[in-house]
Amino acid sequence: MPLFTDVNAMEFTDSPCTVLIVDDDPFGIIQLQTLLQDSGYDLITASDGASAIATVHRQPPDIILLDIIMPKMNGYETCRRLKENKESQEIPVIFLSGLHSTEEKLDAFEAGGVDYITKPFSEKEVLIRLRTHLTLHQINKRLSHELENRDEELQNKESKVQDTSTALKVLLSAIEEEKKELAERIQFKADKLILPKIREVTEEQNMQKREALYREIGYLFQSLTKPFVPGGVELGKTLSPSELQIVNLIKQGKSSKEISDICNISVATISSHRKMIRKKLKIRNRKVNLRTYLNSLD
Repeated sequence: MPLFTDVNAMEFTDSPCTVLIVDDDPFGIIQLQTLLQDSGYDLITASDGASAIATVHRQPPDIILLDIIMPKMNGYETCRRLKENKESQEIPVIFLSGLHSTEEKLDAFEAGGVDYITKPFSEKEVLIRLRTHLTLHQINKRLSHELENRDEELQNKESKVQDTSTALKVLLSAIEEEKKELAERIQFKADKLILPKIREVTEEQNMQKREALYREIGYLFQSLTKPFVPGGVELGKTLSPSELQIVNLIKQGKSSKEISDICNISVATISSHRKMIRKKLKIRNRKVNLRTYLNSLD
């Protein structure tokens, strides 16, 4: 089944993603609110740059849709200030404006934006671009978290076994190279494959060709996310992110106690997760080894 049969909020999180809409036009805010609420997003709104910055510091969103022409502080300055603050600099900012010139778009990217959508906008284009950048952001966060865990584990071993310090440093370097390579691969696929197709959709007038492009975007998106979801996209849809993390550790042969230490939750909670994973995967036979079953899905 194509991933984009319906363009909804992403399935990568346990709870709906929060979108901050920054626009001084009440009609523009209402239009986006209706679209995004129907698609399952939680929303915060701000009517100017200063209140947007204050809102982000008080209640950080997952992504920001930012207008450019606003009183007192325009969108460029608002984005620059958000990117200067360590607490908000990683939040993706998509500019959404009626300005169409190449120079204005370049200014948006130089200010720190990850994308630029012109008004009047296509609703499907907004949803697809939101989903794409939220997914890239989630993948990057997950990679960073897993690499931090690996780094911490390796550092603990280094302190206990001094003889292996050189080997561990080499391994850490290899992990950093792996992170860089994965990040470059993700960005390349998004920039060179997915975003051009999105632009084709907005320009294509023939409905059948548009639908074919939507399906193609779905397949490309599936190939982009598959390496980071155990068992492929279908398993990613079935299990929550916390369950997927536990699945990864089970496949590595980690015991419940080891998983408990890594995830910083009780062994009893790990046991509950194991039972829920079996239930969701419809493993009714208790004699089936969960690790063997999960590895058979690869």
